[in-house]
Amino acid sequence: ALPISVFDFFGHSLHISRAGGEGHRQPEAFGLAWKIFITMSPPEIEQLLKQGGRYKSDVVPTLEKHLEDQLAKDSFDPEANLALLKLYLLHPSLTNKTMLENVLLKALMAFPATHFSMCMFQIPEKYHADLKTVVKLAQQLEMAKFKAFWKESESVEALSRAKGWQEKVRDFIAGVISNMYRSIRSEQLLELLNLTSKDLEARIKAQGWSRSKEDKDVVVVNTMCFESAKIEEKGPTNL
Repeated sequence: ALPISVFDFFGHSLHISRAGGEGHRQPEAFGLAWKIFITMSPPEIEQLLKQGGRYKSDVVPTLEKHLEDQLAKDSFDPEANLALLKLYLLHPSLTNKTMLENVLLKALMAFPATHFSMCMFQIPEKYHADLKTVVKLAQQLEMAKFKAFWKESESVEALSRAKGWQEKVRDFIAGVISNMYRSIRSEQLLELLNLTSKDLEARIKAQGWSRSKEDKDVVVVNTMCFESAKIEEKGPTNL
């Protein structure tokens, strides 16, 4: 079984890279790392925040538009998103529940980074009930309940606003699988990654995984790990 929380086990197995800048590398488990690509703030947003925009209410519409652009273009600017949440705290009357949900959607796509929990700390508790759908998805990912996550996601309309969310989640799940197991059966991968057989081959190639020479239904996901996903062996057939 997977650990109670994937963050308990892989809390330091992370490599964050900023486009146009050096990534900060933290200790890794089993020599593996996730990569999360964070887009640098556009010059106008960066300048806005440097000029005291973190405290001015008239900056809110600009940051909200920037957040919508992130969802549409599959980019990620956590600094700007946290600045928006801070402005909502300073100017409560401007709080937009849809934007709160949008911030969490982008943070969800950044797993296993801890942006989601950082954002939740900035959101007043009175709004948590309105955000419970996205929060539940995050909890399922954190608890490694991946099958339940994919099932639940089918009814979450908000995800349609986030371009590329499926692949970002699959990247995270694939990282968990690589860190936990040496090998795993194809049918298990199909369920965990919510993929078709055709798409699975592309994912195997992208991850640098390989088919076992002994059994083509088994995928080797990590040559350094110590454990394999349990594979039930069939007993002898009595003819």
